[in-house]
Amino acid sequence: MPPADLARTAPQARLADNRVPKRWQGTACVLFAVAAIGSVCSPPLANVGAALGLIAFFLMPGAWDRLLAAAKRPLGIGVLVLLATMAVAMLWSDVPWNKRFAAWWSWRPLILMLVASVAFDTRVAKDRFCLGVVAVLALGAIASFVLMAMPNPVVIDEPGILLRNHTTQGMAFAAGAILAAMMAWGRPVSVRARLLLFVAIALFLMNISFVTAGRSAYLALLTASAVLAYSLMTGPRRWLAVVGVVVVGFAILASSSLVRERFAKGIAEIGTANTVTSETSIGSRIVIWHITRDLIVRRPLLGYGMGGFPGAYTQEVQNRSDLAWRADVKDPQNEYLRIVVEAGVPGALAFLVFVAGVLRQRAPAPFRGAALALFAAWLVTSLFNSHFQTFAEAHFIGLVLGMLLGNEVGYDAASVGAADASLSASVTAPSTSS
Repeated sequence: MPPADLARTAPQARLADNRVPKRWQGTACVLFAVAAIGSVCSPPLANVGAALGLIAFFLMPGAWDRLLAAAKRPLGIGVLVLLATMAVAMLWSDVPWNKRFAAWWSWRPLILMLVASVAFDTRVAKDRFCLGVVAVLALGAIASFVLMAMPNPVVIDEPGILLRNHTTQGMAFAAGAILAAMMAWGRPVSVRARLLLFVAIALFLMNISFVTAGRSAYLALLTASAVLAYSLMTGPRRWLAVVGVVVVGFAILASSSLVRERFAKGIAEIGTANTVTSETSIGSRIVIWHITRDLIVRRPLLGYGMGGFPGAYTQEVQNRSDLAWRADVKDPQNEYLRIVVEAGVPGALAFLVFVAGVLRQRAPAPFRGAALALFAAWLVTSLFNSHFQTFAEAHFIGLVLGMLLGNEVGYDAASVGAADASLSASVTAPSTSS
């Protein structure tokens, strides 16, 4: 073949070689987005999307090498240390091995987090994920309002709750508001796209305030909004933005009688926690926390092993006569207590390594700011739930954090700027003809 023909054929061959990994990578990203959406509305959809996404990812040439490289970054180190520590904690548990493994398997969203941090290595992929999730959640918010307005609404969990329960719906809509705000203020989108993102934010805020009776959502929204505002601003304006966001957030939530009733009910339950005879949201949590604390005092170093909490709790309740409320409890309703009661001091240290890994992971703006905002929200609400192990919330934050914190590979500043300009132009062009 003449040299000229070789020169023309070589770039075409390289382009053809690149199409295969890009095709599998793009498929994996789409499937992970489906899994994230399914995590808050349909566990089977989430499981199928995650499984197929993993298959598509590992069919990509060089997937293992890239995953090994990601494992050496702060996020990867934190994920692997936590998974390994929880695996070791299975050794000293007193329950059957299937229960030990099931308790460890509840941490599997961390695996998705690490893989997603490799799959989403371009801003275009991150933008599409965020816009897709925001769009689907916005449709869910609209459907929620429609359910509320129906003469004879179909009630799944509570009136207006379309997703799995009020906690999941509230957390999902809070995350949707953060992703929409990040795209509206931090990404190069057209006026039309920005307007639609503002509409989505309004839908999420209205639904959280007037439909979703979830205190976790209120805390998540305020926490994440403050952190995101800080990350999007520079200089002294950062703190002004934080204060402004918190004040406006409090004002919006306080304007809702539903929000006021939820907090008033919670305060009342605190006062009757020691005399409660049936399960209540706050009162029963206080009882569970006190008993879990006593369990930790008995085994502070290693805890009861993975899966050991339910049996230890049941035995403790049976041996006590000072309890008015007795029930089998599988979850202490506090992520930090759950880690310590099952994995002891090693588990607590491993979780701190994981937190440090997330905080130290380098990622492009504004995605890193949104990641830290959502991570802070999950850390705060985990004081009252096990949101890093509960199926819906854990899978959602695992995939979203992995996507947001994924490093951009093979893109220099010039190409990133060109991609942002292309994104803005592609959305702006249709608006000029309408």
